Amino acid sequence: MVEYIYYTGVGAKKSGKHTVNEFLNIMNKHFNVQCSEFLPQLEYKPCSEYKEIVRKENQYNRKHNKPLVLHSKSKRYQKLVNKCNKYKKTAKKRLCNLHEYINFSGAEKDGGN
Repeated sequence: MVEYIYYTGVGAKKSGKHTVNEFLNIMNKHFNVQCSEFLPQLEYKPCSEYKEIVRKENQYNRKHNKPLVLHSKSKRYQKLVNKCNKYKKTAKKRLCNLHEYINFSGAEKDGGN
């Protein structure tokens, strides 16, 4: 059975249905640099912690309909951002694999059903 990836973003077919090789070719052509910069944010704890602070802050702002800045001005937040940025500069660039491209692009995988 052939595995398909459903992706409708940049470089996609109109149908959105791609084989694994077609999907990887699209991702490598259009997003290899962005994906390799995205990876440290998933792998390094300070990056994921500061992203979580931002996510909670945005969730709070939408819930209460107030443009508040809660934690993003704190020293802890700034320290996390600085550590994350420093790590991203020193992290080695590499090609993403299929699973990482799926997470990065928001595509969906079908097992060939």
